[in-house]
Amino acid sequence: MAIREYLGKVLAAQQVTLEERPSITKPTQRLRPEAKLVVAAGAVLLAGRLFLAVFKYAVNVFYWDQWDFMAAFFRHSPGFAELFFWQHGPIREGVGLFLDKLLYPVIQWNSRFDSFTIAACIVIAMLLALRLKQKLFGSITYLDVAIPIIFLRLSQAENIVNTPNPAYAGFPLLMMMMYCLALLQRNRLLRYSLVLLLNFLLIYTAFGLFMGVITLGVFLLEGWRSVRGQPRAPIWPAATGIVIAAASLGSFFVHYRFQSSVDCFVFPYHPVIAYPEFVLIMFGGFLAPSHSMLIPTLTGIGVLLGLMLILGHNGVRLLSSARSSNKGLVEVVLVGYSLAFSVNAAVGRVCLPLPITAEAGRYVTLLIPAFLAIYFYLASIPSAPLRKLALPLFCVVLLPTAVVVYPSTVRLANFKRAWAACYRRIGDIGQCDRVTGAPIYPAPAATELKQKLDFLKMHRLNLFSGPAE
Repeated sequence: MAIREYLGKVLAAQQVTLEERPSITKPTQRLRPEAKLVVAAGAVLLAGRLFLAVFKYAVNVFYWDQWDFMAAFFRHSPGFAELFFWQHGPIREGVGLFLDKLLYPVIQWNSRFDSFTIAACIVIAMLLALRLKQKLFGSITYLDVAIPIIFLRLSQAENIVNTPNPAYAGFPLLMMMMYCLALLQRNRLLRYSLVLLLNFLLIYTAFGLFMGVITLGVFLLEGWRSVRGQPRAPIWPAATGIVIAAASLGSFFVHYRFQSSVDCFVFPYHPVIAYPEFVLIMFGGFLAPSHSMLIPTLTGIGVLLGLMLILGHNGVRLLSSARSSNKGLVEVVLVGYSLAFSVNAAVGRVCLPLPITAEAGRYVTLLIPAFLAIYFYLASIPSAPLRKLALPLFCVVLLPTAVVVYPSTVRLANFKRAWAACYRRIGDIGQCDRVTGAPIYPAPAATELKQKLDFLKMHRLNLFSGPAE
């Protein structure tokens, strides 16, 4: 009798789901070397295509906002603290300019470096996402090639090469994947410490700011679980996390100055329906950009309904169970971030023309977390036939915008080369603007463009260091 009771307890203790104990691998999900090779091949091909696009379209000349957020480098040699708290428009630069601080003196301020930095951040984030999938599900499968397709999209070239700012999306995406992996650490002290550290860095690094709100939610959930658990766990670690997360978010607004990124900003904007339209087109444009409103809007409705399903399903499970659900928590974090970012973008830029503004490649990188969450959700569908149908279909839908460069990126690269060549030849901002048909900066006097160009010329930096390629 005692032996039977003992075996019963052992079997009961082993009744854990894969998502609750990510290190356990199901017998049918042992490592598949061929699947890893297929995914690796897809990742290498798409990463190579992305770096090739950067090599072709990144030009060694500052453009628009770069003249502003690089201003400290023109005045003196800025320290890391100054760069970390540096505010450009509505965001702070955080860790975004740290590599420039270290390497710009060596590479003669070659701004192509920033484009390659952003691309490298996205590739590393993709690798971490594959690791995240393996820890959550136990193995890599053939269809995990969807993860490189999600991350290594050429439609985000605008963010990478047009006006490259590593703080804007490259570093936030990378740190978000690190954040999700930190959530899976079993040691609570280590997990909380990593999450709070990454949260602080994200808050100060451009639109990683919205992770500050997400992290508060994570620690509130931890506190809820501590209270509901049987036996109850001490609540003070979660309460300490809430205090530190709130203080980190609040510190961002010390000496913060509200600055809109567009001149036409007004709140609230009328008609109010334009806000949800903007969000729908953002998500729809990730999959099906179009010059019309209809296609991205309809696609966006489907995507947004899927995201609401993921939030609702996982939210109920997380709140109703005292047990950990790693996969559900990760999905909520990923979806919550992209939704917060999309709403902010709609509020800030809804006054600009639709659909072209909402479909801009600048948004693609920070919508990647939501589509990664969709993939995880589809991969966990209990019905095998439905899962085998949904995952390949999702890959097919993802593919078109993963391999096509927007024509605007090609045109802008040609313009920047022409402008740099013109200015090196005649040294006149206004005339080069007229010759090339567009300005390198919309208000040269406001940013002291002439003085900055003279500085670059005197020290043989940026466009004066060699061919503007």
